[in-house]
Formats: sequence, structure tokens, C-alpha cells
Amino acid sequence: MTATSKTVAEKRYGWVIVLVTFVLCALCNGGFGLVAVLIKPLAQDLGWQRSEIAAAYTIATISTAAAGIAFGRISDLYGVRVLSALGALTMAACLLLLSRITALWQLYLLYAVFGALGHGAISVPLVAAVSNWFKVNRGLAMGIATSGNAVGLGMVPLIASTIMADTGWRDAWLYLGLAYLVVGVPLALLVRNPPKTETVEHWASGDRSLEETPPVSPREAFAWICTAVIFCCICMAVPMMHVPALASDLGLDMARSASVLTVIMLSGGVGRLVFGRLADRAGPLNAYMLASVGQTAFVFWFVQAPSLATLYPLAAGFGFCFGGVMMGALLTIRSLVPTRMAAAAMARVYLFGWIGMGLGGYSGGLLFDWTGTYVTSFALAAAAGTVNIAILVALFVRLQRAGRSRLDIGQVQQA
Repeated sequence: MTATSKTVAEKRYGWVIVLVTFVLCALCNGGFGLVAVLIKPLAQDLGWQRSEIAAAYTIATISTAAAGIAFGRISDLYGVRVLSALGALTMAACLLLLSRITALWQLYLLYAVFGALGHGAISVPLVAAVSNWFKVNRGLAMGIATSGNAVGLGMVPLIASTIMADTGWRDAWLYLGLAYLVVGVPLALLVRNPPKTETVEHWASGDRSLEETPPVSPREAFAWICTAVIFCCICMAVPMMHVPALASDLGLDMARSASVLTVIMLSGGVGRLVFGRLADRAGPLNAYMLASVGQTAFVFWFVQAPSLATLYPLAAGFGFCFGGVMMGALLTIRSLVPTRMAAAAMARVYLFGWIGMGLGGYSGGLLFDWTGTYVTSFALAAAAGTVNIAILVALFVRLQRAGRSRLDIGQVQQA
């Protein structure tokens, strides 16, 4: 095979990696989303508090974040093939065991393992691998790949709620565990390591008139993005975790309540594609800011919705914007670090993002337990979204000033 034909083959296989990542990310986040539709069944069957059940999601997110740091570094050094197989096997095993739980500590333990060795071994390494397979159309490729997160969160809980309506929550976990084994493991075996490159294409503003290296150090970039992502993820976690219960409180049955979450997630999949493409054209930070504004504008209106007919358009609007938020964060940090740091950098963003998701999911349940209403929970989400926007605006100004300053220095040196 000539060097040219090998390069063409590698580019084509990059799209295979995109599709594999799409499905595996769908399985990862779909497993997390099961907690949302199981809050009321587990509370009724086992007598647990809503906040206690929601804490399983918090534990899973924190374990994913902590393990993601290690797995991100490992994948930068050794690749992603073995990690993908480990993650797929772990997720299937945990879902099968969850069908037999009788105590709260078992729920927590299995979701901790699901997050650490399942989600953590797949999400960060594979998404970083996708970013390294592409120079051109990186935003589109990552948009397609990570839209699996949204699709999984929308479809897996809906499938589980349909099974639960007929056979109960234990069988739902059992059948999904078998499905994860049959689908996830063969796909994980298709994963290949990306071609090795060592470039940074452009920085977050999308302004290619400046030098191709970022205007701030990776350490400073981490500080900005990791702080912002905590608040943007608190904002998104409250509806993602509590919208099914909110809809059920309006008198909707389990399947229709879960369908609101499905609308959010499917719209989020579209949003990831649109904002990923926008990031390619206008710059990832600009896409991140726009998505954050939309997410924050929609979130509080959920508690003002009187019916399913009102919830659906709200879910679609919120989902479309939320889909672009984490995509924007990942693309922004990727544009500000060299290739050799890609997975480790994204792992740090995921770490703080999952911390925000865990805080938002748990706080939403805790505020409901205290007040008996979701008004304060969604008000917290809107406030967190506002803080995120303020941080991103400050970062935008910082990058613009740093870029102009560097360009001025270069012009003086040339003169």
C-alpha cells in the first residue's frame, strides 16, 4: 500500500471510529439515564428517598470523572483499543447485577463501577481519539460521535420504561445488560488507535489570521474551561435527572414521562451536530457561548409548564441547546492544547463536568425533598447557567486580548 492510499484508508476508517464512538457513548450515557426513570419505581418498591436514588447518578458521575483522568493519560500513551473492550464488558456486567439489588449500597457500588471502569474507560479516550483522527471537519466528527450521549440518554430510559411497564424494573436492567453485551463488546473490538500527529490547528476564537498556536497556556485554558463547565453541567443536570419525575407529578404515566426526556436527548443529538458544525466555521468558544445562552434561557420554564403539550416544545428547545454545550466545551479545550495532551485535557473537562452533573442531579432531588416542589431546583439550574455564561464571556475577552497582543508583538519584531 502506498503512503497516499494508506492516508486515504485512515481517513475513511476515522468515520468508522466516529460511528463506533456514537454507539458506545449512547450505551454509556443511556446507563446513567436509567436512574431518572427508576427514581419513582425504586422509591415505591424499596422505600428509598428520591435524593438517595439520585445519589447513584452522582456517584457514577464522580467515579467516571476520577477514572477518566487516569484513562485519559493511559490512552494518550498507549491507545484506546483495550480500554474500549474493558468498558463494554464492565457496563454489561453491572446492568446484569443491578437487576438483583436489594440494598441501597449495592446500587451505589454497581453504579460506581459502571462509571469508573465502564463509562470512564470509553467516553474520554474514544472522544479524544475521534478528535485526533480529524484535522478537517473535527467539529462535525465530534458532533456525530458525542451525539450518541444524547441519543443514549433519550432512548435507553425510554426502552427501559417500556419494559418496566410490562415486566418490572428488574427485568428492564436484565434485558438491557444482555443487549449491552451483544452490541457493545463486538463494536469495541473495531476500535483502532488514531494516526499520530503533533499539531494544533487553530485556537478557540476561530480567528485563523493569528498564529496557529493558542494565545494562552494549557494550564490557564484548563482553569477557565473547567470552572465554566461545573456551572453549565449543574444547569443541564437538573432537568436531565428530574424531568421524568416532574412530568409524572403532573399526572402523566411512566412511558409519557420518559418520553419528555427522550425529546430532550434526541434534540440534543441534533444540537451536537449543528453546534459541532458551527464550531468548525465560527470557532468552538463562540459555539459554546451560544449554546449556553440557549440552555439557560429554557431551563426554568420547565416548572411553569402545565401539561405534556407544553413540556414537549420546551424539551426540544432545551435539548437542542444543551447538546451544544458540552460539545463546545470539549472542542474549546481541544483547540487550546497540543495533540499529545488531547485525552488528558478532555479528561479534566469531563472531571469537572461530571462533578457539576452530580451536584446538579443531587441538589435537584434534595431541594425537592426539602420543599416538595421543583421550583427551587430549576431556579438553581438557571442561576448556574448564568454563572457559566459570565465565565465564558470573560474567557472570550481574555483570548481576544491575548491574541491581539501576540500579533502586535509579532508585527513589531518583523518591522
